[in-house]
Amino acid sequence: MKTMFRLLIVALFLAGWGVAALALHVVRAKGDAIVVIPKQRMHWRDTYVDAREWTLADVANHPSVIQRIVQSGNAEHFGYMLGDGSHGSAQDVAATLEDAVKHAPPATGPNDQHTGMAQQAKATATALWDKINR
Repeated sequence: MKTMFRLLIVALFLAGWGVAALALHVVRAKGDAIVVIPKQRMHWRDTYVDAREWTLADVANHPSVIQRIVQSGNAEHFGYMLGDGSHGSAQDVAATLEDAVKHAPPATGPNDQHTGMAQQAKATATALWDKINR
């Protein structure tokens, strides 16, 4: 009985940590800065983000993280992304990050590949269905 109780407690702790991981962005900035930001939605994507080597070109790949960084007021930790050597004020960094996300070219990520695969599968299935029903 004692073992079952301990197992239940461990399971509850692990479940709690899992829910916390789904609800938070842990962003590692240059230096020793680790910024913990609540997510807009619970999702596994971008739970841990290592942004130490990011430039403004990398910002477009993580628009939800950048949006949450700006909204939470933690933009001052990411001044190194400006690339000009000056870290700038928090407002300058936030404005630059928002502009980089707004003016970024559309990303071609795994979703585009999956959409193309889904369209190809649909076309194949339609062709087979037509062949069978002739």
